[in-house]
Amino acid sequence: MDLFEIYNMRHPWNGCPDARPWVIVGFPEGRNVIACFPIATQCYQGDCFYVDENHPDFAATGLAHSSNVIDRYIIEVPGNNVLQKRGAFVGGLLREFRKFSDL
Repeated sequence: MDLFEIYNMRHPWNGCPDARPWVIVGFPEGRNVIACFPIATQCYQGDCFYVDENHPDFAATGLAHSSNVIDRYIIEVPGNNVLQKRGAFVGGLLREFRKFSDL
């Protein structure tokens, strides 16, 4: 696992316990958790980073369609909740995400 990779994880978010994609933004030292932002089809809270399916780097994300990264606050997901890798932010999309999220 690495920063800005996208994994399906099973962790409750926004009242839903289903597995969903999460983008990794950190690895808190000495703990079995992964710092993440959830990815959803809708922007539920404030400004979200919109991942447009027409972006040239979209295919690398492994997402099925345009989505929103909910970066209101970092959520720590237990390491044993990780299911499988979907993809990663790369190239211009990674630069745009880092600028938007100040990471």
